[in-house]
Amino acid sequence: MRFPRLLSPLVALSLAAAQPALADTPGPLAALAGEVDRSAAQVIHVWTPEGAWTLATGPQRPGGRETRGGDRFIIASVGKPFLAAALLRLHEAGRLDIRDPAARWLPGDVVAGFGGLEGVRIDHLLSMTSGLPDYLDDAFAEDLMAEPEGWTVRDALAYAEGEEALFAPGEDYDYSNTNYLLAQLVLEAASGQPYPQALRALVLEPVGARASAVFGTEPRRPEDAAGITPEGRDASGYYVSPGFGDGGLIAPATEVAAFFRALLIERRLLGPATLALMLEDPLGEGYGLGIDIDTSDYGPVYGHGGGDIGYSSGVIVLPAVPAVGVILRGDEDADEDLLWQALALVIDG
Repeated sequence: MRFPRLLSPLVALSLAAAQPALADTPGPLAALAGEVDRSAAQVIHVWTPEGAWTLATGPQRPGGRETRGGDRFIIASVGKPFLAAALLRLHEAGRLDIRDPAARWLPGDVVAGFGGLEGVRIDHLLSMTSGLPDYLDDAFAEDLMAEPEGWTVRDALAYAEGEEALFAPGEDYDYSNTNYLLAQLVLEAASGQPYPQALRALVLEPVGARASAVFGTEPRRPEDAAGITPEGRDASGYYVSPGFGDGGLIAPATEVAAFFRALLIERRLLGPATLALMLEDPLGEGYGLGIDIDTSDYGPVYGHGGGDIGYSSGVIVLPAVPAVGVILRGDEDADEDLLWQALALVIDG
């Protein structure tokens, strides 16, 4: 399983009542307390039907209090399944067809900027099989860090417009964040709402994720954990423009787990046929519609990893157990092995 999926800094029933309290309850995860890197804020959360456990470690920000289980982190590409699920809910409602040409839903100037998007469908965007080049390169990252305020999706897309496609749509796989910026614009057109409101209505509210939000659309909160760059800088100031569809969410671990639980364990966010579309791996690359797909000794594995300037994250979902594990970290060093250890402590005892 490719986790975390790090991006170089230079390149309707609510679950709220069922969620654990924000107080840290490490339980079996306490065995990891001596092994974790405490140099940055980190939360590990594991849910099973028998209970939920949270281990929070490290300073929430340099010189600050200890991290708490309810603190919010930038979740980076772990947000991609949220956007994919929102579009699939519109597909299920008949508002769009996930195999529609993307150009049908996109502004004409955006379509022209990418050479007409001939043959590119919405599902190609979500499965990373469009062949579109990635906007998230050194030039974009440098410009963002130089001036973090005022960015729009159109501004970001300009870094990929006019570039040659990597391959014909549907013929190969390449992880390109451009796909999810275009998917955001499709969501806005089909829902008639801006991305933050559409995501809240279609995904966050149905799973009881009240503390989660698109960053840059509300004031910072005291529970927002700092993200520390490899150079030791606080990266929080880079997240002032509204987040994009490729990873623009800030959330606590419990609510990340609530989303994946609703989607893949309870299977109540999408109907069976639509969920099957999401979990189809069209080219055998271990990636469906916004979701990593793998196998393990515990059976099928789903999830996603993420990383951005100063933050990293990951989710592992084991439907056959069932169990959900989430790790959120305030630097770029989230550890997949540590999350697997946490799951094993809970599952195997």
